[in-house]
Amino acid sequence: MVREWLVAGGLVESHDGLLLVQNRRRDGSLDWSPPGGVIDVSGGESVRAGLTREVDEETGLVVDEWAGPVYEVE
Repeated sequence: MVREWLVAGGLVESHDGLLLVQNRRRDGSLDWSPPGGVIDVSGGESVRAGLTREVDEETGLVVDEWAGPVYEVE
C-alpha cells in the first residue's frame, strides 16, 4: 500500500530576516529549514490552515495572514 503525504513549508519574514527552525535528523546531524510539516488532509485540513498550525507548533508564532502564492510540487 502506498502512503501519500502532503507537506507544507512557509517563509515567514520580518525586518529582522527570514525565520528558520533547527532540526536534528535521525543520524544526529543538524540542519535549518523554514517551519512546516504534514497537513492532515484526511481530517479536512486545508494547506493554509495546516501550515498555520505547523508554524505555531514549531515556533509559537501565530500567522494571521499568508501573502503570496501557494505552490504545489509533486
